[in-house]
Parts: sequence; structure tokens; C-alpha cells
Amino acid sequence: MSSGRGGTSVRTANERSAVPRHMALILDGNRRWATVHGRTASEGHEAGFSRVPEVLHWCHDLGVETVTLWLLSTDNLRRDPAEVDALMRIITDLVNGLAASDRWRLRHRGVRAMVPEPLLTALDEVTARTTDNTGMRVNLAICYGGREEVTEACRELLEGYAHEGLSPAEAARLVTAETVTEAIAADDPAPELVVRTSGEQRSSGFLLWTARHAEHYFTTTYWPDFGYDDLKAALTHYERRSRGRLRAIPDSRAT
Repeated sequence: MSSGRGGTSVRTANERSAVPRHMALILDGNRRWATVHGRTASEGHEAGFSRVPEVLHWCHDLGVETVTLWLLSTDNLRRDPAEVDALMRIITDLVNGLAASDRWRLRHRGVRAMVPEPLLTALDEVTARTTDNTGMRVNLAICYGGREEVTEACRELLEGYAHEGLSPAEAARLVTAETVTEAIAADDPAPELVVRTSGEQRSSGFLLWTARHAEHYFTTTYWPDFGYDDLKAALTHYERRSRGRLRAIPDSRAT
């Protein structure tokens, strides 16, 4: 495939074989990039989130069906309030900008109770506005934590069963791997590739439940510098690691 920033893309048969259906990205390194370049933390976040639209276009052109972006973790909320406020503003602008393209199907993943206004309103509005779009699905992991996601899914299941009049014992029997997966992932395919930038080599609980079969790729590139060559390196890693078993997971979602 030939592509560059602002360029066109032609997807070859060889590249099609290397593409995961669902790619997840941990956008790490904005603040360290800012330090290296003598910028403020907010300027680092601005630089990082400005990369998102182009990376999404590359993923779409390659044939990825779903991309999940970890934009803000529950742990990030413990940072300096001024930085968190700036992050919320920057993310709100990003969400509205992505919706304006009329290309992506956007959806929020994360703890709704932790998302402040007006960001939560923006997320609800863009989800409704883009639901009929035919392009790639983009999950926006905002105020997201893997343990919180599993806990919330189990809680919602139990509350739903209680509302149906089931006893605690009956409800407990219905909380299975399959029902928890359905509550978390809905109609998303299971992540097949998780990419983390900035050199950190840990998942930090990202997609804790659904990414159990996923390959992981770690790059030292800070997210604001993440380019097409970095994406291709991640896909090459995925192809090498999964050669001979591409699409070998029996169900398209984790169970």
C-alpha cells in the first residue's frame, strides 16, 4: 500500500491478509513528547489528539472494521485539575470534529458517571448522530478502566435480572462469560491487535475482558509522532505473530 500524510492509499491483497478486524490503540506519551519539545502538557495533548483523524483514515483505508481509542483513563482523572480540565476540552473538540466528518460510527466506552458535562452530552449526541453512518466503528474510551468496565457490566446484569423479578441465586446463575461479554462488547468483534505507544510495555487493564486473544505491539514512538510507518510496523508484527492462525478465534467475540 502506498500512503502518506495527506496522500492516497491503495490496499494490496498482501496487506489485506495482515489487517485485524478490531484494532485498539493506547494513545500514550503526549506529556513526555511535550517535555522533549519544551511544550506544556496541554500542548502535548493537543498535538496527540490532532493525530487521531489521520490515523483513523489509515485504518479505514486498510480495511479495519473497528478501532477503539483509549483517550482518557480513570487514573488520568487524578492528575492536576487544570490539566484534566484542558483534557476534557480537547477531547470534546475531538469528539465533535470526528462526528462532523459523517464517516465514523462513534460510541463511548467508559464510566458515564465520571464523564463531566458538556463532554457526556457531546458523546450522547455524536453517538445518536453517527449511528447510521456506514464507515468504520470508532469506540472512544473516555474515563475508561478495564476493571471498572467488568464491574459495571456485572452490576448492570444483576440489576436487570432483579428488575425482572429473579432471585439473587437465579440472577447469579445467569452471570456467565457469555452474558458479561454481551454486556461489555455488544456487537463489536474481539480486539485482535492492541497497540501502545511511548515505550510502556503493559496493558494497564485496557479491554481487560475482551482482548484475551489479542496480539500486543509496543512502540517507543510517542503518540504525537505516530505515523503511517509506525502503523505498518504494528500490522507487520500482527501478521508475523498470527501467521497461520488469522481469524482462528472460533467466535468473533471473546467468550
